[in-house]
Amino acid sequence: MNILSATTADQVFKSMGESMSESVNPLHILGAVALLIGVLVLLSLLTHRRDPREKPKPVNNPARLIRELARQAGLRPRELKQLKQLALEQNIDNPLVLLLCPSVLKKAMEKRQAARR
Repeated sequence: MNILSATTADQVFKSMGESMSESVNPLHILGAVALLIGVLVLLSLLTHRRDPREKPKPVNNPARLIRELARQAGLRPRELKQLKQLALEQNIDNPLVLLLCPSVLKKAMEKRQAARR
């Protein structure tokens, strides 16, 4: 057969018919399915691992916790300092107690005003 001769349509159809009549190896199909499942599992793990909303970092520092809560409550640094001073005067460990319990805040402010008079 001459390499330079052009292939005819009959030769192309004959070649296609021979390749289509061959049996398919089930291991190849099983391997392709396993590879696809592996890629999907890997992608889901990577996506799940990068999700920052999943677990917030714990706040183990009390001062940082007070700053974060004060910021979320809309307190200015000066107001937070005033709360800290008021809490120290009343022997309260955490100044946020004054925000959480308005009756304690009211009593502390009344005592402070009475002490100033």
